[in-house]
Amino acid sequence: MDKKKIIKFLIITFLLSWTIQIIASVLSIKASDPIKGNTIFTIGMCVVMFTPMIGTLIVNRNLKGMGWKPRFKGNIKWIIFAVLAFVPITVAGGTLFFAVFPDLFDMSGSYLQNTYKLYGLDFMTMLEEKGISYNMYLVATTLASIFEAPFINMFVALGEEIGWRGFLYPELNKNNSRVKTWLIGGTIWAAFHFPCMIISGYEYGTTYPGFPWLGFIVFTINCIGLGIIHEIVYDETKSIWYAALLHGAVNSISKIPIGFMNGNDMDKLQKYQILGPFTNGIISMLPMIIVAALMGAWAIRKNTED
Repeated sequence: MDKKKIIKFLIITFLLSWTIQIIASVLSIKASDPIKGNTIFTIGMCVVMFTPMIGTLIVNRNLKGMGWKPRFKGNIKWIIFAVLAFVPITVAGGTLFFAVFPDLFDMSGSYLQNTYKLYGLDFMTMLEEKGISYNMYLVATTLASIFEAPFINMFVALGEEIGWRGFLYPELNKNNSRVKTWLIGGTIWAAFHFPCMIISGYEYGTTYPGFPWLGFIVFTINCIGLGIIHEIVYDETKSIWYAALLHGAVNSISKIPIGFMNGNDMDKLQKYQILGPFTNGIISMLPMIIVAALMGAWAIRKNTED
């Protein structure tokens, strides 16, 4: 493990990403209208996702050895896993959350309706004008989140995966156990997002109890679990594309619960977002943590046997 190289990578990556996050967050808050603000923040976060790649390029001067060939042979099961694994995980997590808070479950589209009102738009009227019912919308967006969005998101997620799975995790693993690598790597991955979590309420909002420290802790646990799953997929396939595909799938599929949230009590919903229903909440992340623990135990046993 080259400590100097890792430190240089982290300094470059965090300096770039935190600066962009701060600027994007502040500009989005000060924007003249919510749509403009949301656009600024979204673009900023897309740029941020490429900063680990930039850090890797500066430190390594190339991106060789990360598995740029798709390697389809023997990896079909991992492609299927990358695309579909988070469907049951998200459903199970959302079900747990709504079982605890049944009053926050709603299939009428109230959350989207009230969210669109913030932008001066009438969501239901927009659907009616297109001749689409809300149930049709739910089916269409859910299918797109599962079968289309992961492959689009993959190209943006690649920027992070090059840095985390392509460079950082393998480098850490040279002098650390796999478990220690997962813990350190996941903590770094989480801290990468902290500025926008503080300023703009990224992931959990700003009204939950214990803001922002509880959010930091919960998101760190989330990233450690996700990091285990991503690292195993990368290690088994020897291709950075499948880690990026999984990352893209997580980003799209984990948002499916939006269509089932009760937006008639937005204050309560935002307050409890630290708990769920997305897969990074305290309650709703439990299925993901279980899967990560099982996969981690399997990977360690497999390496021992090899």
